[in-house]
Amino acid sequence: MISIEIPVLHGKYLRELIESIRSQTFQDYEVIVVNSSTAEEISDLIKQYGFKEVKENVKLLKARYLAHINTRGEYSLLLDETRILRRDALKILSSLNHDMVIIGEEEIGNSFWIKLANLDKENIMECNTPEAIKGFVLPRYFRNEVLVKAFMVLRENLKEKFDEVIFPDHELLYYEASKVSNDVFVLKDKLIMHYGDSKLSEIVRKYYRYGKSLKVLNSTPYEHLTSISRKKRNICKGNKILLYLLYVARGIPFLVGYLL
Repeated sequence: MISIEIPVLHGKYLRELIESIRSQTFQDYEVIVVNSSTAEEISDLIKQYGFKEVKENVKLLKARYLAHINTRGEYSLLLDETRILRRDALKILSSLNHDMVIIGEEEIGNSFWIKLANLDKENIMECNTPEAIKGFVLPRYFRNEVLVKAFMVLRENLKEKFDEVIFPDHELLYYEASKVSNDVFVLKDKLIMHYGDSKLSEIVRKYYRYGKSLKVLNSTPYEHLTSISRKKRNICKGNKILLYLLYVARGIPFLVGYLL
């Protein structure tokens, strides 16, 4: 069985995500939603589909932890409310036997910034190796016990700061999971569609928040993950100047959020 773990705050695309799960060709799964929203309609939606709800107002890393300790599956698929599954996603994943799987994704939409984000994803998958220390390509499918060990070490190392982490929640999990196992498989099939940032203003707001939240790692064993240089990636496809424009649009608000 596959445990699908979803933290929710806004719920804008939650119904679409749930429908993409319900329509899967592989049906041996459970869904655990950690609901940090105050909107009653989100709880109603989760109950309508018969999924397990954990109702608690927590930040992202804690939400992922609460979801995982409520799972029963051999494997876990870490999703977000903005990520929609292709109809055969679970069937393909269920046929794999790896501790971690990096899954191909595609941004939904046709704006200038969406096109650049898709080009960036293509470069990440085609031109770079999946190094946990870099953290720009992340597994979403984990063997259960690998995640359990990663969470255990993170809680021990971060102590009270564990409950404060928003970004980089997923990178921290991969970083510790990579110490447990080096069995990482890269699946280039685009099984996940993502509602990303279609406007420059959305990019600026998001990466400013990311930069602010990164400060929680200061004075922890993960302070080295605040280094911006670790994010340097190889580019082998598309227009480098346009991609650098995307990196500047993300990087400047990120640095402002982190430094202020």
